[in-house]
Amino acid sequence: MAEERSVQQRQHNGHGEISGAIADQASTAAEQMGRAVQQGMGRANAALSAVSERSGEAAQRTGEVLGNFRSAIETSARSQPTTTVMLAAFAGFVFGAFWRMGR
Repeated sequence: MAEERSVQQRQHNGHGEISGAIADQASTAAEQMGRAVQQGMGRANAALSAVSERSGEAAQRTGEVLGNFRSAIETSARSQPTTTVMLAAFAGFVFGAFWRMGR
């Protein structure tokens, strides 16, 4: 009986060592996965920041171009009103033609 207990206790200790090793491996794997997720989040945040910065610059440039275009049209309308109206009509015609082709 004492021998059976000794064998059972050794088997139990063996299972405990295996369980402990598995728990250690699981803990190590979880830590590695956590680090990988943090690195991925850092990269994603950096990419998002870069895209936001670039889109802000593009919006600013677009605003400048539109402002310049508006100034050019106003200047043209004051100095050559007939030509400006004809160009606007032509632009409308071209826009309308493309609009119809898209339908």
